[in-house]
Amino acid sequence: MFDGLAGMYHAAPGSTAVLLISPWGYEELCARQSYRLIGEHLASLGYPCLRFDLPGTCHSAGSSGEIQDEWAWRKATETALDYLTSLCAPREVIVIGQGLGGLIAADLTQRRSVSGLVLFGSATQGRIYLREVTAWTAMTQPTFLVRSSDGPQGGLMAGGFMLAAATVNEIKGLKLLDGPLPKAHRVLLVERPENPGDVKLAEHLASSGAALDRIPFQGYVDYISSPTLSQPPLDTIDELAAWLTEHFPPNPSTMPSAKPAPAPAILETANWREELFRFGPGNMFFGGCTSPVGRTSKTALLVLNAGNDHSSGWGRCTVDLAREVAPKGLSVLRMDLAGIGETPLWPGQQEPVLYSTRALNDVRCAIDWLKSEMKIEHIIVMGRCSGAYLAFSFAALDERVDGTVLINPRKLVWDPREDVDQAIREPIQSLETYGSKLTDPNQFKRLLSGDLPISRVLGRLTKALASTADRKLARVPVLRNLSNHYRLSRIVRSRLETLSRRHAPIAFIYSEGDRGLSDFHSFVGDAAARSSYPNASFSLLKDADHNLSPLPARAEVTRKLLEFAARIDSTIA
Repeated sequence: MFDGLAGMYHAAPGSTAVLLISPWGYEELCARQSYRLIGEHLASLGYPCLRFDLPGTCHSAGSSGEIQDEWAWRKATETALDYLTSLCAPREVIVIGQGLGGLIAADLTQRRSVSGLVLFGSATQGRIYLREVTAWTAMTQPTFLVRSSDGPQGGLMAGGFMLAAATVNEIKGLKLLDGPLPKAHRVLLVERPENPGDVKLAEHLASSGAALDRIPFQGYVDYISSPTLSQPPLDTIDELAAWLTEHFPPNPSTMPSAKPAPAPAILETANWREELFRFGPGNMFFGGCTSPVGRTSKTALLVLNAGNDHSSGWGRCTVDLAREVAPKGLSVLRMDLAGIGETPLWPGQQEPVLYSTRALNDVRCAIDWLKSEMKIEHIIVMGRCSGAYLAFSFAALDERVDGTVLINPRKLVWDPREDVDQAIREPIQSLETYGSKLTDPNQFKRLLSGDLPISRVLGRLTKALASTADRKLARVPVLRNLSNHYRLSRIVRSRLETLSRRHAPIAFIYSEGDRGLSDFHSFVGDAAARSSYPNASFSLLKDADHNLSPLPARAEVTRKLLEFAARIDSTIA
């Protein structure tokens, strides 16, 4: 942590250093793991690398919706460059930027000496970028129930990610196409497929006088399509590394062997203290722990990843939650499970990692740390979507879990016959949205035109009919053992009964119309059936989507969480 910025430093002995500037928002969620892989790979070749979170984003200080300085992000980038220089005293510096980070990287070259610039699928004009983000926000409804105007006055909201008015103005002033040309000795343009903006940018950069190299952005669509489905562009990363070694060899550093150690990753305010650290076997897991200042916390909340969203959470909701509830007396540990965000896979572990029984051990390592290092008495495990599934599965296995909060779990039990990759590719739109599609004339037009394959429709219909028949079979006593639904129901009931015997409260919180409700009603049942589990509560969130993009929905979850925690620990305000 330096000057309120959360940094990830990859030490290496070379004299050519690399500063990586992240994209923003949804694109940053997609890029987190790949940026870690870039840093690790380049460091293995001898390049010391620094990644960092821009002010008010991810793990850094402040809130992106409250920034008032129209130079905040550009100043932070200069601060990061100075910090990298202090750590390794490089002879040359290469700056890599993706998306909005590419614009900021190019702007940095106007004020600082930079040998090489890598534009990794970069935005070209700040104003155009903001228009595209606004259009994306409109197109992604009703998946994300927010409008671009739902952010701060004069600012921007995009799928739950916020920008302050000052940052919007800062971005508007960033220009690559009709602004000053980047002042770098050599530029690498990583071009997205069939992107007219990249073609214009290449023509513009060619006139700069700097040596310009161009490579295709292989795997771009799979990389940026979804945080949960994102595939690191390994071939492109290899080409990037080859370009670096050819034009900017790492070369041994002339810096003394006693190099300064990175600053402690601690952020503290009057009300809470936060530390970023690694724990577990070989320190493989990344975590951030937020604790109250001036009081001892007896209870901790462990927050698990939702999908492959890294530990700051969708729209940074996990960081914001931790910093809001810590002053009330509730410590919060957010972590990246194996294969997500800042945490590597276990040796020999295969992807996908979601819904894997291997993740149970990840959670166990976090509980061990809370008990041994924090001396926590009571532990609540919380997760959304796949994180909720994991929290439910683990809570029934480990008596150290005193309470469980499940938000929009898509699955309460995993059917081993299902394909994980196919399951996580299912859209997260509400049941109501899917119901409307059945009577949508456009769907029939797509079917008749061949745009919607009949095989896909028949496949889904067959699956739905088979599922209905299987559930009916589960209600016939003499035949129910033949029903897969009955077998899965027994697993869910067993977990609920285990938690009930332990008097461990469990809260099911769903957005109205969430697709996971079908699993809940199918396996847990109606109010009469739920009465068998007095430790369980059920509630619905109005005007909320699966990801809790709207700020009022997040506020309601925070309120429910504090009420839930107070039932376990009366000292929590």
